[in-house]
Amino acid sequence: TLKIALSLASNLGDPSDDVSITHAAEGMVSKSEADSLRQLINDSQSFSSDLHLPHFSVESGPTASQVLVMGPDDFIVAVVSSLNRPFGSGIITPSGILLNSQMLDFSWQNKTTNHSIPRPQNLIQPRKRPLSFLLPTIVRPSEGMCGTYLCLGADNGDRALSSIVQV
Repeated sequence: TLKIALSLASNLGDPSDDVSITHAAEGMVSKSEADSLRQLINDSQSFSSDLHLPHFSVESGPTASQVLVMGPDDFIVAVVSSLNRPFGSGIITPSGILLNSQMLDFSWQNKTTNHSIPRPQNLIQPRKRPLSFLLPTIVRPSEGMCGTYLCLGADNGDRALSSIVQV
């Protein structure tokens, strides 16, 4: 299931100037696509490793912060932020804020961090937002206010999804 999800996610990027990304995202959440993909899931065997080839990964290390708050008034906040590498971009603002290395979330021609083929949907361009795998997550009961609540976050590039699913 995770290989399918990550394979689909590799087609995502900034939808502001590429309508194919919008169509890919709409397809990912459609019930008909879910029904089709559900047929591929088999509890007794795994997909071959060539189904999912992530187009980039983020260096591992102590580079993310998370704030997860659940209040008694039914308000829940989940925020994850990342510097992308220790000390981020190495730039500190006059007010003392360390800026991140968000540029690393783009796929770079001949410089992808895991030596895979750069994805055109996520190549660096002016005014383009990079694909990010930060996943602040809130789980609430489907009906009413009673039930189990869960608030968590994950980082670490394309491994974040499997971390959230395992929890």
